Amino acid sequence: MIRSMTGFGRGQVETKDFTVRVEVRSVNNRGLRVSYRLPERLQALEPELEKVVRAAVSRGTINVVASFDEIEGEATYEVNAAAIKSYRESLEALRRELGVSGETPLSALVTLPGAMQRARGAEEPLPEQAGAVFGALEAALAELVAARKAEGAQIWNDLTGCCATIEKTLVRVEERRPVMIEEYRERLRERLAKLLEGIGSTITEEDVRREIVVFADRADISEELSRLKGHIEMLRALESREDACGRRLEFIAQEMFREANTMASKANDARMVEAVLDVKAEIEKMREQALNVE
Repeated sequence: MIRSMTGFGRGQVETKDFTVRVEVRSVNNRGLRVSYRLPERLQALEPELEKVVRAAVSRGTINVVASFDEIEGEATYEVNAAAIKSYRESLEALRRELGVSGETPLSALVTLPGAMQRARGAEEPLPEQAGAVFGALEAALAELVAARKAEGAQIWNDLTGCCATIEKTLVRVEERRPVMIEEYRERLRERLAKLLEGIGSTITEEDVRREIVVFADRADISEELSRLKGHIEMLRALESREDACGRRLEFIAQEMFREANTMASKANDARMVEAVLDVKAEIEKMREQALNVE
């Protein structure tokens, strides 16, 4: 199944003590790149979170943003009494040196750097909290994948539309081939007649037939047509695949463009060239869409 590389998902787990929210955004990337913006206490979970993300998606730039809000529970910060005492002693010494009277209020001291520190045991989430984080992430990823599938369905409609247009154009190409050869036969006969006029020579049907065979062989695009049709069938088969197929789609589009280029180089007819250019334009649309597929 075709999936886009862009999408958004949000997950939330709420308990009586805390709330965890996770948002996941994704955009295009040649490979898979995951970045995180996590609260300090959740940063230790990053390696395990990475495994969950990589199990859900295989391509794109993924940005994971999480928040952790405690409703009630033990304080995660405690007073650093040693730091506050050191601040107070330094300020008292400075006051005496400057001859300034007064007292520094405790409320001012606790705002100084290092006066408050994380409580021991608050650096890492508890098992219940970690479980909530993973639950929120999985919910966000499920929403993200659903969004990527929905956009992928639109991309698939565009791709199959391109395939249908190419097939119609190839019918024009095949119908033009015998007409092109016959027109070449007439032009060749006229040119030869003019060249031989006045020198008493005439052309035979065998002479014309021999030149036509050379021309037809040089302009033969049957193999390219066959391969193009085969590539279209390969592309349509991607719909039933469950794995990521963006790279496979890129390869198919690249090969189709190669066949179209060969056809254009062999075409010795304005209408044929015009038709092949229409084919190339549709393939180019497919190549651009392939860059959006996981």
